[in-house]
Amino acid sequence: MALIEKLNESIIVGDGQTAVNTAKEIINNNIDIKDAILNGLSAGMKIVSEKYEKHKYFLTEIIIAADALNSAFELFKPHLSKQGKYKAKVVIGVVKGDIHEIGKNIVAQFLKAAGYYIIDLGRNAPPEKFIEAVKNNNAEFLAMSTLMSPTLEQMKIVIEKLKKEGIRDKIKVIIGGAPTDEKFAKDIGADYCCKDANEVVSLLDSILDKFKS
Repeated sequence: MALIEKLNESIIVGDGQTAVNTAKEIINNNIDIKDAILNGLSAGMKIVSEKYEKHKYFLTEIIIAADALNSAFELFKPHLSKQGKYKAKVVIGVVKGDIHEIGKNIVAQFLKAAGYYIIDLGRNAPPEKFIEAVKNNNAEFLAMSTLMSPTLEQMKIVIEKLKKEGIRDKIKVIIGGAPTDEKFAKDIGADYCCKDANEVVSLLDSILDKFKS
């Protein structure tokens, strides 16, 4: 769809005003908000990240693109709200050493919209914070993310601490972020690796459906 493509391009070039104006057009034209977030905002930011990895973009471009994304995303957020009893509790956060939380924020909003109760630890969350949140909230799911390869080890540390606390078998662990994949998830003992917000929602719903059947 033309407007979603326009939104995507506005993120890539870091044009905040166009991103906001396009987001408003998408809302006014009753275009699917989740589609706009995934294929407009997230897809655009993924390209920005790839350009950064290839040294075609620098930190300045990352910040400008992130600001454009956040401005548009704030307009979309009210349209993702959902009332009613929550399905399950999810602890979510970006691991210690990483301050990139755009992807995590999108996943959290999608999960809220799908009826999940979210305990958001924000960015740069130490392992102890994840463990404390899981125990204090009796959470059914733990979602961790990172966009940086050097901080991947933090995910393994969190899982090891879950084992030491004797609660690893009581929770499903999902990881995500550019440097993660299914092999890495298996290597560190995570249950799943997801590539985007829609996949996370579908996964959690399918797990709950299995419990019900």
